Amino acid sequence: MRHQPWRQAFRRATCETCLGLTRGSTKGQAMAEFALALPVLLLLLSGMLLAGFYAFRASAADWGVFIAGVTAGAYPTAADDQARLSVTWPDIRQRLAVEQNATSRQARSRIAIQDSHPWIFGIELVEAQRGTGVFRLWRFYPGPPDPGGIE
Repeated sequence: MRHQPWRQAFRRATCETCLGLTRGSTKGQAMAEFALALPVLLLLLSGMLLAGFYAFRASAADWGVFIAGVTAGAYPTAADDQARLSVTWPDIRQRLAVEQNATSRQARSRIAIQDSHPWIFGIELVEAQRGTGVFRLWRFYPGPPDPGGIE
């Protein structure tokens, strides 16, 4: 078979013109694609950061409800002030409420957070967290339980 360079050149030229591409038309294409994809990637990244931040604060509030209730029910003197120090954020720490009921031998801890903060472009970020924990007191009491108490 004889070598025919014109046939290869013709095939290459017709394929490029059929697709509307010519040599050098792809210059700057990567920059254009990057410019189109960058805002989407930044929105995804900021959404992931906000979701992670919210999850971390929500778990800190849940931890505060748990540890405050446990310490209120486990010790004869209220140790929930010491337990509150393990909660990372001071605003969450201040909103924890613990109440003891010695007759029913229970401790109840609560938290309620509902805040909104202005963010970029006038967007209001709303944070809402509520939790309640009821703990049975872990102390030993002398004598039999009171009549009608929860046992």
